[in-house]
Amino acid sequence: MNTVQDVLSYLYDHEDTYVSGQLIASNLSISRSAIWKAIETLRDEGYCIDAVTNKGYRLVPTSELLDKTQLESLLSPHPLHFFGVIDSTNRYAKQLAGEGAVHGTAVISAFQSEGRGRLGRTFASPKGGMYISVILRPRCKTEDALLVTSAAAVAVSRAVKKVCNLELGIKWVNDLFYKNKKVCGILTEGVIDVESGTLSSLVVGIGVNFSTPSTAFDPQLQMIVTSLYDGFSQVPDGVDPNVLAAEIVHGVLALSDILPDNSFLEEYRRSSIILGKKILVINQKQKRLAKGVEIDNQAHLTVEYQDSSRETLGTGEISIRLDV
Repeated sequence: MNTVQDVLSYLYDHEDTYVSGQLIASNLSISRSAIWKAIETLRDEGYCIDAVTNKGYRLVPTSELLDKTQLESLLSPHPLHFFGVIDSTNRYAKQLAGEGAVHGTAVISAFQSEGRGRLGRTFASPKGGMYISVILRPRCKTEDALLVTSAAAVAVSRAVKKVCNLELGIKWVNDLFYKNKKVCGILTEGVIDVESGTLSSLVVGIGVNFSTPSTAFDPQLQMIVTSLYDGFSQVPDGVDPNVLAAEIVHGVLALSDILPDNSFLEEYRRSSIILGKKILVINQKQKRLAKGVEIDNQAHLTVEYQDSSRETLGTGEISIRLDV
């Protein structure tokens, strides 16, 4: 974690009291000046941090986005683990899965300090997002489990349409786009049973930029990443982020029960933003121009290169870029 994330995590851990700058500096092994700069950066990003002379700093809780009590009610009977901040919901969910957590257990956070994406990339997880991991005990063959990411993309698209009345596009294999920018990323990870060496569970991680202001993203991301709403003040009356989070979880669970059916892939194809489009296929540092041709019944992507040759791609180490 960087200094700003370290300070935010510390304030979240002590949000019921004031903590002095000296105490934070001592526990994090950084200077008082670095603490002050981090506090100012967090305030610029929209966090409400109270400061009182001789008492210190306190993160003022807000109910702008997600509410644990409401989420528990909406997700019942599925267990919920809710955090104001966590390093990674997927990491924690994988730990829970290894300890025997039941199918449908959800881990939800309003902020991730170490969000992760595909291929070991970092996943920007600022305030205003919702970060959801769902534990699945799939009743399917291992090869069918590869469809989970595609099913989750459809679940997110359906939920956003139902709750927000907004249309999202799907970029194979794990991104959803809004107004030509990425608004959601999905990371599916398997949990292996150590004794048997078989797949015991799957963890589906979903990060949605709900109301993160564009200014909260790093400048290099602002051209390619967006949110459903540019700041919480832009969220229409009647649109409840808790309801959206719950709809996403329920949608993932519903589709995970019918994976071998794969009828949801028709919806996935209709929402695709790469079929028939020019793309750049990046594989082991090689880049080739291509056109998206077909998504088969296992959610593999067939592309056609400039020499008219075709290739069917699995997820592996492949990345796809648009607008080349």
